[in-house]
Amino acid sequence: MLPLIIFLFGVDYNKLVTDYEIGHQLFLQENYTDAAKYFKSMVGKYGGSEFEDEIRFRLAECYFNLNDYRNAKKNFEKILKRKKSTYLEPECLYAIGLIDILQNNFREAEDVLQKLLKNPAYQQEERANFALGVLHYFRGSYEEAKEKLEDIGLLEAKFYYGKTLSRLGKPLLSIAVFKEILDTAPNTPIAVLAEFSRAEALFFNKDFEGAKITFYEFILNYPKSPLNDYAHFFLAAALIHAGDFAAASEHLLPLTRHSDNLLAAHSSYFLGICRMNLGDGLGSVSAFQRVRANYPNTQIASYANLQLTNALLAAGDTVQALVSASQLATMFTTGELSSVGEYLTGMIYFQKGDYFNAANNFELISQRYPNSPLREPAAAMLLYSLNNLKQYDHTVTFGSRYIKDFPDEKSPWRGRTLYFLGEAYYYKNNFADAEKYFLRVTKDFFGIEVTPYARVGLAYSIYNQARAREALDIFSTMTQTIFDDSSLVISAYLGVGYTQYNLGNYMGALDTFELLYNTYPKDERCAVPALFYAGMCYYNLEYYINAIESWEKLLGTFPLAEKSAEAGFRAGDTYFKAIEYEKARALFRWVVENHPLSEYARSSQLAIGQSYYNEQSFDDAIREFQKYLDLFPTSEEAASARKSMAMCYYQKGLESIDDMKIFVDKFPQDELAADGQYQIARSFFDDEKYIKAIDEFLKVVVNFPSSSYAPDALLLAAECAVNVKDWQKATDLYKRYLSYFPKAEQRDGVYFNLGTSYYNLKEYGEALTNFKVIVDSFPDSPHIESARHNVGICEKLLGEAGPGTSPGPVQEEMKADSLQGEK
Repeated sequence: MLPLIIFLFGVDYNKLVTDYEIGHQLFLQENYTDAAKYFKSMVGKYGGSEFEDEIRFRLAECYFNLNDYRNAKKNFEKILKRKKSTYLEPECLYAIGLIDILQNNFREAEDVLQKLLKNPAYQQEERANFALGVLHYFRGSYEEAKEKLEDIGLLEAKFYYGKTLSRLGKPLLSIAVFKEILDTAPNTPIAVLAEFSRAEALFFNKDFEGAKITFYEFILNYPKSPLNDYAHFFLAAALIHAGDFAAASEHLLPLTRHSDNLLAAHSSYFLGICRMNLGDGLGSVSAFQRVRANYPNTQIASYANLQLTNALLAAGDTVQALVSASQLATMFTTGELSSVGEYLTGMIYFQKGDYFNAANNFELISQRYPNSPLREPAAAMLLYSLNNLKQYDHTVTFGSRYIKDFPDEKSPWRGRTLYFLGEAYYYKNNFADAEKYFLRVTKDFFGIEVTPYARVGLAYSIYNQARAREALDIFSTMTQTIFDDSSLVISAYLGVGYTQYNLGNYMGALDTFELLYNTYPKDERCAVPALFYAGMCYYNLEYYINAIESWEKLLGTFPLAEKSAEAGFRAGDTYFKAIEYEKARALFRWVVENHPLSEYARSSQLAIGQSYYNEQSFDDAIREFQKYLDLFPTSEEAASARKSMAMCYYQKGLESIDDMKIFVDKFPQDELAADGQYQIARSFFDDEKYIKAIDEFLKVVVNFPSSSYAPDALLLAAECAVNVKDWQKATDLYKRYLSYFPKAEQRDGVYFNLGTSYYNLKEYGEALTNFKVIVDSFPDSPHIESARHNVGICEKLLGEAGPGTSPGPVQEEMKADSLQGEK
């Protein structure tokens, strides 16, 4: 410090020197309290003299070192106000600037220091630049602080230079500066600060292992330092980062009753964190409640309120946790902690599996607190909840709008929001949009916990867009990475197997699926698809027995798995194709009984019926097809089952006219019903039961008028009438034929038979008319000569042939099954 210059004008010099020397020695001994008393007494005794400023300056220094900045600044300002000691003014300005810095009055500090630098003597003064460097440091302008401090030789400047380097993320350079201070001034107060700051630099740059070592050394080397308790706190924090919660608790517990309320509050808070992670729910509740009760005005108390809810959950008190969360919603309606209550309530419901109420609370945050720091976490958790509810449309609607409304979010929670949105698109089978969102997560949010899941989702989205080779590259890369979550390993290897299979590399896919099954034989997520697709690979490689064995192993190990239904059907179908119907039916029945709601149950039941049909066991087939219709009356395949059952009755009808009648009665709309009815009528015809045959043939015409059997059936009905000599019916039936089928190829024969029928009814005029139709209209008819002959006969009978002629017998010519008329 500046030497005390004394000009004695009527002052007791000896007394002044004695008093000053006593105070000075106390100052040098760092007994600032007693030194301040002496200098304060001297200010009173020598106030108004030319010695006042020098004595007051030393008094202000004592106050400064006692951290009594208010009295220190007041005395420095009094010296400046007197304006009698110009040589002290720069020192006072310097001291006031430091006090303003320490009191965070940065603007005032800068004004004072700039005023100081106007003094030419201080423009290159290290202390002035040191003060400016410290000012920049406390302002957070670390680059400017570095520029001011880096070339100053003062140890204090080096100390803040080291702290500045730490803040700039250069811990090794920072440590080197602190080491220089330790080497230059060992066993001094600044050395203690440097040792502490060395550990602090490692901690704030997230080298927690290094911080653990250095804080532990500080605790051992400086047991009486006032910073020792703070070193315990930072050591505990480093242990928490390492997951050693028990050791951290040992360091924190003594600090919870520290005289520094801020340290005690933070220690209690982190003690609660440790206890919660150690499973001591009640202990963590006690710690957080202590923070709330004893330190309500600290910022950490707000976070204790938040953690208290989680602690109550850990203690199993869900009801009280919900009450606590509700209280938070009431406590923090504005400010940075607004929305906390709603968020925690949502999280509690989410952990309980009540995704509906969880989603409602998360959605409230976006509606009520759009500026809340919890907005993005709430949005992500809302989408997560909706996906768990399978409300993918709601996820897409909210998520796409939210991303558009808040496009600039860069926090890791945005990555989670994008992931859950991509997941919703994926489950909606919109693989193109799913790919887009998964890709954004993998590119822009590398390192968050959902990134590997997004990469798997990306690969599957690409795979489902028929880009198997591109997907295979991603899946293969992921199989080279070690994941703690077995689901990621399984998904990646399954992806490799699926893509190999779809690329036709069945042998490679088989190796992948069998490796998966052998690795996770009890894990349904893996074993089920692995066994199923191993069977598919064997099938495509034409190793059918191996395929069946793989599928049957799946049925035996995981009978209720959804894929087991398809496996059972495919195994049965393989036996079916090998004409081993009994084995096939056993597997088909297993599917129907164990998976009655599966689509493969329907296919299996149909196949059972078909197997009996193929064996010509028509009654068994009918029973199984009827069972299908009973079980699945509204299915798309019901029509096929009815058709197959109709075929069974038809095939039986070919052997039994009674069964054919049943067929026609049950399936009158079947395309074979006309044939069946025709067969019934023909059987009566062949048995010469012509009256009955007429009725059955007419059923063909009436019920199946558009069938190919209708014309022949009507002709045969007429022939039956002829055979029983019912000429009137025969006439009616032939006329009906000509009316129904005016373009039929057999019309010439029908006209001839109609004429014959009229002849037998002795209606010669009608007979003549029909015979003439053949002569006039069908010159190429095989019946034309007979028709001409019959025309002559009819004319004679009608008296049109002239005298002296007598009628002869009429000629009757018919096609197969022709009529035989009377002569």
